[in-house]
Amino acid sequence: MRPYMPETTHSIDIVIPSYRLEKDYILPLIHLSKPEGWLFRYYIVVDNPRVHVNEEIARLAAIGHINLIINPANLGASTSRNKGLEAGSGEWILFLDDDVKADEMLLHHYMHAITRWPDEIGFIGLVKLPPPPTAFARALLVNGSMMIFGIAEEAEAFAWGATANTMVKRAAVGTVRFSTDYPKSGGGEDVDFFLNIRDNNRSRDYKTLKEAVVYHPWWGGGKASFKRPFRYGIGNSYLGQFIPKYRYYDFPNTPEALFLLMLALPAVALFAPAYLVVWGQLFMGIALAEVPATLFQAAKRKASLDAAVAYYLVFLKLAYETGLLWGNIARFRFAGIGARFEYKGRAHGNGFFRFNTYKIVKWILYALLGYVIFL
Repeated sequence: MRPYMPETTHSIDIVIPSYRLEKDYILPLIHLSKPEGWLFRYYIVVDNPRVHVNEEIARLAAIGHINLIINPANLGASTSRNKGLEAGSGEWILFLDDDVKADEMLLHHYMHAITRWPDEIGFIGLVKLPPPPTAFARALLVNGSMMIFGIAEEAEAFAWGATANTMVKRAAVGTVRFSTDYPKSGGGEDVDFFLNIRDNNRSRDYKTLKEAVVYHPWWGGGKASFKRPFRYGIGNSYLGQFIPKYRYYDFPNTPEALFLLMLALPAVALFAPAYLVVWGQLFMGIALAEVPATLFQAAKRKASLDAAVAYYLVFLKLAYETGLLWGNIARFRFAGIGARFEYKGRAHGNGFFRFNTYKIVKWILYALLGYVIFL
């Protein structure tokens, strides 16, 4: 039973989905400094029925200081966030991850933002990473994977934010929920959620708030792992399907081009076996062109590269794009090959082909390859 709380000017629900429920992260978030006269309610949704609940967390839940919800099974981040969102009634909802350390004045900064800009649909806080400890972590920064974490330092407003530290107005959220049609392991559902809220509110971007800071650790201490970008690729393959107004079509990326060549292989072998050598040259050439194109683009951004960072940079891109391809073909959505998503929330109608340095270099290399093969 929730204890009686006096009426206050503003109320904020803090929703934290968690699998591990690690006290070293959760308790400091619960004990953050809070502005007087504001009501804060915590909804900690544990997506692990076998979790061990720390004694202090259990005590805080027993006295009604927090609301602890334990899922009966592993239901995924989307369902967990929806449970927290629907359990509360606060005017504002702050989404935090369960593995962040927050600046002690985090809630004060959000309070000041609400007071100053009460008509905003939400605020995107800043998620800071420590200095990259490994070449793999440096490659993640170079390839832009962590862009959304630092968007509050780069733009005054943006179309969506990371659920590690973003606040939304409940009135703006309305009936929008995190979609459970995305993979349970995560990827794409956060973009979908925030963009749908934005679209329902005259396409108003979320105001960024760089002073509202949380600190996020490197996953696995920066140890190399391509599972996360592959998984994100799978999840993001759904975005263009579910929000088609932001979908456009582009030239096939490297995994897509190689997949299309593989589809053509039986026909070549059956009807034009003399061209099998040409097919093999095309396959190898397209695969190898990825390396100079990726590195040339990184050099243009004036990124600091060494051999290890360059290696990881190429394979991070391939891992994400392979996930994107697999996400489409695994559900037989072949129309998704070549489909891309405009993450800045700019509608493109039927879409268009887009050139950049990376693609220009690739197509120059393709042209040279064709010249050498067919000369």
